[in-house]
Amino acid sequence: MILLFGLFSGCTQQVSEEELRAAREAVKNGAMIIDVRSKKEFDRGHVKGAVNIPIDVLDKMYRGIPKNKELVVYCRTGSRSMVAARLLKEQGWKTYNVVNQEQWEQELPPKSSVQ
Repeated sequence: MILLFGLFSGCTQQVSEEELRAAREAVKNGAMIIDVRSKKEFDRGHVKGAVNIPIDVLDKMYRGIPKNKELVVYCRTGSRSMVAARLLKEQGWKTYNVVNQEQWEQELPPKSSVQ
């Protein structure tokens, strides 16, 4: 099942500002950041505080993640993180797919106080 990520490769996805703000707020409140890229990719640079659980072993390792944690997931293009977020959500976690490190670290405009 996890190897389905190959079907989605080749396109970079985007997340909305609202989704990104929600993920950042979740991290402030203790959510775990999971980088599902390979160890080699992770070692070249990653989001501060992220834990590396490569997509190809996620289905064997997710049982060690505390159920009370919200999870923020990312990869390089959003393909692997989309599959990982779906798997983790199906297993009972609240997940946020922030697609990639660049989107996670992007500057967001101030939130408008006008609704």
